[in-house]
Amino acid sequence: MRWSFVFLAYLPFYFISWFFRSPGQVELIASLAGLVVFLGLFLKIFRSKGRPRLWEVLAIFGVGLALSPFKAGWSVYTIYAMSFAARISSRQLAIRTLIGLEIALLVIGVVLLRNTWPIWGSGVLFGGITGFAGLMQADMERKNQELALAHEEVRALATMAERERISRDLHDLLGHTLTLVAVKAELAARLVSRDAEAAEREMQSVATAAREALAEVRTAVVGMKGASLTTELERARAALAAANVVAEVSAGPTDGYPGQEAVLAMALREAVTNVIRHSGATHCEIRVGLGPSILMLSVVDDGKGGGLVEGSGLKGMRARLSAIGGALHVKSDRRGTRLVATAPLQNALGEAVS
Repeated sequence: MRWSFVFLAYLPFYFISWFFRSPGQVELIASLAGLVVFLGLFLKIFRSKGRPRLWEVLAIFGVGLALSPFKAGWSVYTIYAMSFAARISSRQLAIRTLIGLEIALLVIGVVLLRNTWPIWGSGVLFGGITGFAGLMQADMERKNQELALAHEEVRALATMAERERISRDLHDLLGHTLTLVAVKAELAARLVSRDAEAAEREMQSVATAAREALAEVRTAVVGMKGASLTTELERARAALAAANVVAEVSAGPTDGYPGQEAVLAMALREAVTNVIRHSGATHCEIRVGLGPSILMLSVVDDGKGGGLVEGSGLKGMRARLSAIGGALHVKSDRRGTRLVATAPLQNALGEAVS
C-alpha cells in the first residue's frame, strides 16, 4: 500500500488556488468536508488491502463533482477515483468503471463546467492516464501473485515427490534388510545347539547387514544415486542362499550407466525380497543383460505364483523405472513369477544418460 500514501502527495494540489485568492466560507466548509470524506474512504480502502469497492470509487468521484462549482482543484478527487477504479478486484468491472467515469467527466464538463475548463481538462487527461496506468500495474500485481502461487505449488509438489521417493526407498531398503536379518537369525537359532561357530558367523552377518542398512538409510534420505548393481547381485545371492533358495546369477558388464544401475539395483532388491518372503520358491534365476539401447534385469522364480497384487514395493519399482523412461513387466502363474525391468540407455533427446 505504499503507492497509496505516495499518491496522497497530490492532494495539496486542490488548495493551490487558495494562495492566490481567499476562499469563501461555504467553499472552505465544503472543501474541508470533502477532504474528511475522502480521507475516510481512503483509509477504508487501505484496510481492504488496496482493493476498493465500486461504491467507494463512485463516492470519491462524487466528492470531486460536488466541489466542482468552486474554482479549486476539484479534479484531484476525480483523478483519485480513476486511480482507485483500476484496482477493483474484477478486471472487467475495473475497465468498465474507468471508461464510464471518463465519459461521465467529459459529458459533465462540456455541459456544466465551461468556466473551469483547465481544471476539468486536467481531470480528463490525467485521470485517464493515471487510471489506465493503474490498471496495468494491477494486472502486473495479479500476474506476480499468480506466479508466486504457481511457485508455491511447484515447491509443494517437489516436496511431496521427494517424500514419496524416500518412502519408496526406505520400504525397499528396510524390507530387504529386515527379511535378510530375520532369515539369518532363524538360521542362527537352528545352528546354535549344533554348530556354535556357524551360528556366531550368521549373527555377525546379521550385525553387518544392520550396519549396512543404517548407512543405506542415510543415503536414501539424500537420494539413491550410488547403488551398485554388482554389489546388489552379490547381496541377492547371499540372501537367497540364507533362505535355502538356489540362486543362478548371470550378469554382463554394466559399467558406464550409473543412473540405470541404481534404479535396477533397487528393483533387484525388492524382487529378491519378494521371492524370499512371498513366493515359497526353491530356485531363482537372475539375469542382467546390456542391449544396444537398454539395460535389462530379469528375476524368475519357481514359487507358487498366481494372484499377483501390486503392493507399495512393486509400485515404487514401477515409479522409479518410469521416471527414467523404463518399464516393468511382471507375470505370475502356477509355474512361478517372472519379473523383467528395463532401463533405456538414451534419453528422449537421443543423448547417452550417465
